[in-house]
Amino acid sequence: MKGFFEGRRAGFYVSIILAVLSCVTAFVYSSAYGKYASMSGMIVWLLVASAVIAVVLSAARIGRFVCWLQAGAIFLAVLEFIKTQYSYVAVVLVGIDLNSFSSQFMTCAVLLCVCLVIGIINIYLKQEEKNVG
Repeated sequence: MKGFFEGRRAGFYVSIILAVLSCVTAFVYSSAYGKYASMSGMIVWLLVASAVIAVVLSAARIGRFVCWLQAGAIFLAVLEFIKTQYSYVAVVLVGIDLNSFSSQFMTCAVLLCVCLVIGIINIYLKQEEKNVG
């Protein structure tokens, strides 16, 4: 086990934390929107895929691509969330039926944004030493 963590830098640990946070975000999203027509399974799959990418590529010692693939998958999940929630946001902003955003929308939006920001920051962190592998 010690050999697995040998040569790992801060980006590796951020990738693993981001993988866990992506799974939590997928669970929260599916719990919040599971019974609504605006639920998109693509968001859940993209978030879970970002976690699987991190674990598989880190275990295979191909860490330099993890951060890019993770951030890309999370970015696509954010875009899908924007696409599925566009009409809801428009209704709230115009004030047609609703006066404020729901707590489930705010929770999912914040979690997705936090994942995206951490993913982008992780791109600039070193994932592993160059001479290890």
